[in-house]
Amino acid sequence: MKKTRRANLLLFLAAFIWGTSFVAQSAGMEHIGPFTFNAIRYAIGVLVLLPLIIRRKSRLDRKFFLVSLRIGLILFAASSLQQVALQTAGAGKAGFITSLYIVLVPLISSFFGKKVSFHHWLAVAASLLGLYLMTYAASGALAPADFLLFIGAVGFSFHIITVDRKAGDLDPLALSAAQFVIASLLSIPAALIFEYQRPLALVAPALPSLLYTGIFSCGVAYTLQLVGQKDSDGAVASLILGLEAVFAVIGGALILHERLSAKELWGSGLMLLAVFYVTFIESRNKLPV
Repeated sequence: MKKTRRANLLLFLAAFIWGTSFVAQSAGMEHIGPFTFNAIRYAIGVLVLLPLIIRRKSRLDRKFFLVSLRIGLILFAASSLQQVALQTAGAGKAGFITSLYIVLVPLISSFFGKKVSFHHWLAVAASLLGLYLMTYAASGALAPADFLLFIGAVGFSFHIITVDRKAGDLDPLALSAAQFVIASLLSIPAALIFEYQRPLALVAPALPSLLYTGIFSCGVAYTLQLVGQKDSDGAVASLILGLEAVFAVIGGALILHERLSAKELWGSGLMLLAVFYVTFIESRNKLPV
Protein backbone atom coordinates (compact mmCIF):
# COMPACT_ATOMS: atom_id res chain seq x y z
CA MET A 1 0.00 0.00 0.00
CA LYS A 2 2.87 2.36 0.74
CA LYS A 3 4.25 1.82 -2.75
CA THR A 4 0.80 2.44 -4.24
CA ARG A 5 0.26 5.66 -2.27
CA ARG A 6 3.73 6.85 -3.24
CA ALA A 7 3.04 6.05 -6.90
CA ASN A 8 -0.28 7.91 -6.82
CA LEU A 9 1.38 10.95 -5.23
CA LEU A 10 4.00 10.97 -7.97
CA LEU A 11 1.26 10.83 -10.60
CA PHE A 12 -0.60 13.69 -8.88
CA LEU A 13 2.55 15.84 -9.03
CA ALA A 14 2.94 14.93 -12.70
CA ALA A 15 -0.64 16.04 -13.39
CA PHE A 16 -0.05 19.36 -11.60
CA ILE A 17 3.13 20.04 -13.57
CA TRP A 18 1.55 19.09 -16.89
CA GLY A 19 -1.51 21.20 -16.22
CA THR A 20 0.51 24.30 -15.39
CA SER A 21 2.81 23.56 -18.30
CA PHE A 22 -0.03 24.35 -20.70
CA VAL A 23 0.31 27.94 -19.52
CA ALA A 24 4.06 27.97 -20.21
CA GLN A 25 3.58 26.28 -23.58
CA SER A 26 0.95 28.83 -24.58
CA ALA A 27 3.16 31.71 -23.49
CA GLY A 28 6.12 30.31 -25.41
CA MET A 29 4.16 30.38 -28.66
CA GLU A 30 4.22 34.17 -28.56
CA HIS A 31 7.93 34.08 -29.43
CA ILE A 32 9.03 30.90 -31.21
CA GLY A 33 7.52 28.17 -33.36
CA PRO A 34 6.10 24.90 -31.99
CA PHE A 35 8.80 22.62 -33.39
CA THR A 36 11.61 24.88 -32.17
CA PHE A 37 9.92 24.94 -28.78
CA ASN A 38 9.71 21.14 -28.59
CA ALA A 39 13.24 20.60 -29.86
CA ILE A 40 14.67 22.83 -27.12
CA ARG A 41 12.44 21.75 -24.25
CA TYR A 42 13.05 18.04 -24.87
CA ALA A 43 16.80 18.68 -25.11
CA ILE A 44 16.59 20.44 -21.74
CA GLY A 45 14.72 17.45 -20.35
CA VAL A 46 17.53 15.14 -21.46
CA LEU A 47 20.16 17.38 -19.83
CA VAL A 48 18.19 17.35 -16.56
CA LEU A 49 18.08 13.55 -16.49
CA LEU A 50 21.58 12.87 -17.79
CA PRO A 51 23.46 13.26 -14.45
CA LEU A 52 21.04 10.83 -12.80
CA ILE A 53 21.30 8.28 -15.61
CA ILE A 54 25.12 8.28 -15.60
CA ARG A 55 25.09 7.01 -12.01
CA ARG A 56 22.79 4.11 -12.83
CA LYS A 57 23.68 0.85 -14.52
CA SER A 58 20.71 0.63 -16.82
CA ARG A 59 20.09 -2.37 -19.01
CA LEU A 60 20.13 -0.96 -22.53
CA ASP A 61 19.22 -3.95 -24.63
CA ARG A 62 17.27 -4.41 -27.84
CA LYS A 63 13.93 -4.20 -26.02
CA PHE A 64 14.93 -0.88 -24.43
CA PHE A 65 15.77 0.70 -27.77
CA LEU A 66 12.63 -0.61 -29.46
CA VAL A 67 10.36 0.67 -26.69
CA SER A 68 12.25 4.00 -26.59
CA LEU A 69 11.85 4.42 -30.34
CA ARG A 70 8.16 3.62 -30.17
CA ILE A 71 7.22 5.96 -27.34
CA GLY A 72 9.58 8.64 -28.68
CA LEU A 73 7.83 8.64 -32.03
CA ILE A 74 4.42 8.77 -30.37
CA LEU A 75 5.53 11.58 -28.07
CA PHE A 76 6.88 13.60 -31.00
CA ALA A 77 3.66 13.24 -33.00
CA ALA A 78 1.26 13.95 -30.13
CA SER A 79 3.21 16.84 -28.60
CA SER A 80 3.78 18.44 -32.02
CA LEU A 81 0.04 18.50 -32.70
CA GLN A 82 -0.59 19.92 -29.25
CA GLN A 83 2.07 22.60 -29.54
CA VAL A 84 0.88 23.71 -32.99
CA ALA A 85 -2.65 23.99 -31.62
CA LEU A 86 -1.49 26.11 -28.68
CA GLN A 87 -0.58 28.89 -31.10
CA THR A 88 -4.29 29.75 -31.18
CA ALA A 89 -6.02 27.63 -28.50
CA GLY A 90 -6.23 28.69 -24.86
CA ALA A 91 -4.35 26.74 -22.19
CA GLY A 92 -7.54 25.75 -20.35
CA LYS A 93 -9.37 24.42 -23.39
CA ALA A 94 -6.22 22.62 -24.55
CA GLY A 95 -5.94 20.94 -21.17
CA PHE A 96 -9.50 19.64 -21.25
CA ILE A 97 -9.42 18.38 -24.84
CA THR A 98 -6.08 16.69 -24.20
CA SER A 99 -7.54 14.98 -21.11
CA LEU A 100 -9.82 12.99 -23.41
CA TYR A 101 -6.97 10.49 -23.66
CA ILE A 102 -8.26 9.02 -20.40
CA VAL A 103 -11.58 8.11 -22.01
CA LEU A 104 -9.80 6.97 -25.16
CA VAL A 105 -7.32 4.68 -23.37
CA PRO A 106 -9.83 1.86 -22.59
CA LEU A 107 -11.35 2.14 -26.06
CA ILE A 108 -8.01 1.83 -27.82
CA SER A 109 -7.08 -0.97 -25.42
CA SER A 110 -10.01 -2.94 -26.84
CA PHE A 111 -7.91 -3.53 -29.95
CA PHE A 112 -5.47 -5.38 -27.69
CA GLY A 113 -8.16 -7.74 -26.40
CA LYS A 114 -9.83 -5.66 -23.70
CA LYS A 115 -13.63 -5.64 -23.65
CA VAL A 116 -15.32 -2.24 -23.90
CA SER A 117 -18.42 -2.04 -21.72
CA PHE A 118 -21.55 0.06 -22.04
CA HIS A 119 -20.16 2.36 -19.32
CA HIS A 120 -17.21 3.23 -21.53
CA TRP A 121 -19.45 4.08 -24.47
CA LEU A 122 -21.56 6.24 -22.16
CA ALA A 123 -18.43 8.12 -21.07
CA VAL A 124 -17.39 8.55 -24.70
CA ALA A 125 -20.79 9.97 -25.59
CA ALA A 126 -20.63 12.42 -22.67
CA SER A 127 -17.09 13.49 -23.54
CA LEU A 128 -18.00 14.01 -27.19
CA LEU A 129 -20.97 16.15 -26.16
CA GLY A 130 -18.65 18.13 -23.91
CA LEU A 131 -16.17 18.50 -26.73
CA TYR A 132 -18.96 19.77 -28.99
CA LEU A 133 -19.99 22.38 -26.41
CA MET A 134 -16.39 23.52 -25.97
CA THR A 135 -15.66 23.80 -29.67
CA TYR A 136 -18.39 24.03 -32.30
CA ALA A 137 -21.30 25.15 -30.08
CA ALA A 138 -19.21 27.81 -28.35
CA SER A 139 -17.87 29.45 -31.51
CA GLY A 140 -20.19 28.23 -34.28
CA ALA A 141 -17.34 26.41 -36.02
CA LEU A 142 -14.78 23.72 -35.31
CA ALA A 143 -11.42 25.46 -35.07
CA PRO A 144 -8.40 23.68 -36.61
CA ALA A 145 -6.67 23.89 -33.23
CA ASP A 146 -9.48 21.90 -31.58
CA PHE A 147 -9.10 19.14 -34.16
CA LEU A 148 -5.33 19.03 -33.67
CA LEU A 149 -5.75 18.81 -29.90
CA PHE A 150 -8.15 15.89 -30.26
CA ILE A 151 -5.79 13.97 -32.54
CA GLY A 152 -3.01 14.76 -30.08
CA ALA A 153 -5.15 13.26 -27.29
CA VAL A 154 -5.38 10.06 -29.35
CA GLY A 155 -1.59 10.08 -29.57
CA PHE A 156 -1.16 10.51 -25.81
CA SER A 157 -3.56 7.57 -25.35
CA PHE A 158 -1.21 5.37 -27.33
CA HIS A 159 1.71 6.73 -25.30
CA ILE A 160 0.10 5.70 -21.98
CA ILE A 161 -0.91 2.28 -23.33
CA THR A 162 2.56 1.59 -24.71
CA VAL A 163 4.24 2.60 -21.46
CA ASP A 164 1.83 0.46 -19.45
CA ARG A 165 2.28 -2.61 -21.69
CA LYS A 166 5.94 -2.45 -22.64
CA ALA A 167 7.94 -0.46 -20.08
CA GLY A 168 7.30 -2.36 -16.85
CA ASP A 169 10.80 -3.82 -16.40
CA LEU A 170 12.81 -1.00 -18.00
CA ASP A 171 14.69 1.80 -16.24
CA PRO A 172 12.18 4.69 -16.19
CA LEU A 173 14.84 7.43 -16.08
CA ALA A 174 16.78 6.05 -19.03
CA LEU A 175 13.57 5.38 -20.94
CA SER A 176 12.30 8.90 -20.27
CA ALA A 177 15.56 10.45 -21.50
CA ALA A 178 15.63 8.22 -24.58
CA GLN A 179 12.14 9.27 -25.67
CA PHE A 180 13.10 12.93 -25.25
CA VAL A 181 16.20 12.45 -27.41
CA ILE A 182 14.05 10.98 -30.19
CA ALA A 183 11.35 13.67 -29.89
CA SER A 184 13.96 16.46 -29.86
CA LEU A 185 15.88 15.10 -32.85
CA LEU A 186 12.69 14.70 -34.88
CA SER A 187 11.61 18.25 -34.00
CA ILE A 188 14.83 19.80 -35.37
CA PRO A 189 14.26 19.08 -39.10
CA ALA A 190 10.60 20.05 -38.73
CA ALA A 191 11.67 23.39 -37.23
CA LEU A 192 14.18 23.96 -40.05
CA ILE A 193 11.53 23.27 -42.67
CA PHE A 194 8.55 25.14 -41.23
CA GLU A 195 10.11 27.80 -39.00
CA TYR A 196 13.32 28.86 -40.77
CA GLN A 197 12.04 32.44 -41.13
CA ARG A 198 11.75 33.01 -37.37
CA PRO A 199 14.87 34.61 -35.85
CA LEU A 200 16.63 32.57 -33.16
CA ALA A 201 16.91 35.74 -31.09
CA LEU A 202 13.29 35.16 -30.07
CA VAL A 203 14.41 32.11 -28.08
CA ALA A 204 15.59 34.43 -25.29
CA PRO A 205 12.15 35.82 -24.33
CA ALA A 206 10.75 32.27 -24.52
CA LEU A 207 13.45 30.95 -22.18
CA PRO A 208 11.31 30.97 -18.97
CA SER A 209 8.67 28.85 -20.71
CA LEU A 210 11.31 26.55 -22.16
CA LEU A 211 13.01 26.07 -18.81
CA TYR A 212 9.77 25.32 -16.99
CA THR A 213 8.54 22.82 -19.55
CA GLY A 214 12.00 21.35 -20.13
CA ILE A 215 12.97 20.93 -16.48
CA PHE A 216 9.62 20.18 -14.87
CA SER A 217 7.26 18.95 -17.61
CA CYS A 218 9.89 16.82 -19.34
CA GLY A 219 12.67 16.16 -16.87
CA VAL A 220 10.40 15.65 -13.87
CA ALA A 221 6.77 14.96 -14.84
CA TYR A 222 7.31 12.37 -17.59
CA THR A 223 9.70 10.52 -15.31
CA LEU A 224 7.13 10.67 -12.49
CA GLN A 225 4.62 9.14 -14.91
CA LEU A 226 6.92 6.27 -15.83
CA VAL A 227 7.87 5.62 -12.20
CA GLY A 228 4.32 6.02 -10.88
CA GLN A 229 2.67 3.79 -13.46
CA LYS A 230 4.87 0.88 -12.38
CA ASP A 231 3.18 0.67 -8.94
CA SER A 232 -0.26 2.20 -9.61
CA ASP A 233 -3.35 0.63 -11.09
CA GLY A 234 -3.69 1.71 -14.71
CA ALA A 235 -7.20 3.08 -14.26
CA VAL A 236 -6.33 5.00 -11.11
CA ALA A 237 -3.27 6.39 -12.87
CA SER A 238 -5.48 7.65 -15.70
CA LEU A 239 -7.81 9.35 -13.24
CA ILE A 240 -4.99 11.14 -11.45
CA LEU A 241 -3.27 12.19 -14.68
CA GLY A 242 -6.61 13.54 -15.92
CA LEU A 243 -6.44 16.22 -13.24
CA GLU A 244 -4.03 18.07 -15.51
CA ALA A 245 -7.11 19.54 -17.24
CA VAL A 246 -8.25 21.13 -13.98
CA PHE A 247 -4.80 22.55 -13.28
CA ALA A 248 -4.61 23.87 -16.86
CA VAL A 249 -7.86 25.82 -16.44
CA ILE A 250 -6.78 27.19 -13.06
CA GLY A 251 -3.39 28.19 -14.42
CA GLY A 252 -4.87 29.76 -17.54
CA ALA A 253 -7.31 31.80 -15.47
CA LEU A 254 -4.79 32.96 -12.84
CA ILE A 255 -1.79 33.61 -15.06
CA LEU A 256 -3.09 34.20 -18.60
CA HIS A 257 -6.45 35.67 -17.48
CA GLU A 258 -8.36 33.27 -19.72
CA ARG A 259 -12.11 32.96 -19.30
CA LEU A 260 -14.40 30.20 -20.51
CA SER A 261 -17.86 30.95 -21.86
CA ALA A 262 -20.97 29.32 -20.37
CA LYS A 263 -21.02 26.64 -23.10
CA GLU A 264 -17.32 25.98 -22.66
CA LEU A 265 -17.81 25.61 -18.91
CA TRP A 266 -20.64 23.12 -19.44
CA GLY A 267 -18.53 21.27 -21.99
CA SER A 268 -15.49 21.11 -19.75
CA GLY A 269 -17.68 19.90 -16.89
CA LEU A 270 -19.10 17.08 -19.00
CA MET A 271 -15.64 16.06 -20.17
CA LEU A 272 -14.32 16.03 -16.62
CA LEU A 273 -17.28 13.96 -15.43
CA ALA A 274 -16.70 11.49 -18.27
CA VAL A 275 -13.04 11.18 -17.30
CA PHE A 276 -13.83 10.51 -13.63
CA TYR A 277 -16.73 8.20 -14.47
CA VAL A 278 -14.84 5.92 -16.82
CA THR A 279 -11.91 5.72 -14.41
CA PHE A 280 -14.26 4.88 -11.52
CA ILE A 281 -15.71 2.03 -13.57
CA GLU A 282 -12.20 0.81 -14.40
CA SER A 283 -11.13 0.92 -10.75
CA ARG A 284 -14.31 -0.82 -9.56
CA ASN A 285 -13.85 -3.65 -12.04
CA LYS A 286 -10.10 -3.78 -11.36
CA LEU A 287 -9.31 -3.99 -15.05
CA PRO A 288 -5.80 -2.94 -15.98
CA VAL A 289 -5.43 -0.38 -18.76
